[in-house]
Amino acid sequence: MSFWTVTTAMAVIALFFVIGNAVSVKTKGYVNSVLVAVIVFLVLMYTGVVPADVTVTAGLTGMVGTFVIPFCIVDVASTLKLKELKSEWKTALIIVVTTLGIAVICATVGIAAIGRARAIGAIGPLGGALLATTISQQMATAMNAPDVAVFVMIVLVLQMLIGLPIASVCLKQYIKAIRANGELAAYCENPDFAAPKAAAAQTEKKQSAILRYLESDYWVFFKISVVAALAYFIGTWLAPVTKNIVNATLCYLIFGFAAAELGLLDRSPLAKARSQGIVYFALFSLLLSTFASVTLDVMMSQIIPAVAIILMAAVGMLVFSGVLGKILKINPWLAMGISMCCYIGYPGSQIVSEEVIRGTTDLTEEESKVCTQLIVPRMVLGYFVAAITSIVAASIAVGFMF
Repeated sequence: MSFWTVTTAMAVIALFFVIGNAVSVKTKGYVNSVLVAVIVFLVLMYTGVVPADVTVTAGLTGMVGTFVIPFCIVDVASTLKLKELKSEWKTALIIVVTTLGIAVICATVGIAAIGRARAIGAIGPLGGALLATTISQQMATAMNAPDVAVFVMIVLVLQMLIGLPIASVCLKQYIKAIRANGELAAYCENPDFAAPKAAAAQTEKKQSAILRYLESDYWVFFKISVVAALAYFIGTWLAPVTKNIVNATLCYLIFGFAAAELGLLDRSPLAKARSQGIVYFALFSLLLSTFASVTLDVMMSQIIPAVAIILMAAVGMLVFSGVLGKILKINPWLAMGISMCCYIGYPGSQIVSEEVIRGTTDLTEEESKVCTQLIVPRMVLGYFVAAITSIVAASIAVGFMF
């Protein structure tokens, strides 16, 4: 009897991510949990301890190929609130322009340096989300280019290592700048700013008797499925008309956002249906299956191009966001720090913000509170906007990869 069954394969894959998460927590987010999980898997796979098809044995690959990606995109889209975008539109615009900067660098210098498929494929992961990376990875797999599929995954797991120190320097310089020009002191003297505002009381909407009977995990799944199905049909119909600029992936995003804003879909519906863990677990397993599809030589050959495109894009991100900060009258250091949300994700964006503030030991308690209010909410929102814009960018860019 073989040791590798569905349950044992599932347990081993989960253990990889448990180890990765433990390392990430220990290092306060400075080491990417996914990077650790991938390294552990590769070591065990290439030494013959774990089979290359462990994700297939666990049944996770099949899940990703069916409903996982549409559900995840709809779920992510539902978390973005129009009200937040209106109140922090400058933060959102910085991320949008940063994503544009990534696309410009990849489509010009990137193509010249590492080739079209890899440079255009990198737009998704550089923009800031696993889902965007998955879009590029699936296109590469469909075009029988496993080296490109591995390349985009390597970009995803390495970019945080570069983004964290850049974000840290930018935010430290921002605090230094607002102390030097007296802006921080002015904020501290403004009681309306310094005092945290009480959240407005939310009134529960009365449900009809029918909805009370329907309310369940199955009802939430039904709503996600209907939204995803409508998005699929509209996106598939529009794809040839718009030369694949508007496609099913982009429509999952638009429909998920619209449905949540209209109250037709819950915010974070997968969490409400108590299914977020297993669905995202299956999505993360795609990383392992992608690396398992190539030899060690092929994988190693993709590291230098990946680091190159990460560094080139970082320059573009900093230039675009810094200039925009000047135009919007936002401190350029803060704007550049926000731009790095594309690289560091969440909770990295929050962790690095808090660590920078905590590490600035000469701040008074009042100054620390003000810095927290100035930086942390913007860095957190920056990630969520990046998650959306990267999916939009990737869904458009894949049509130009090959």
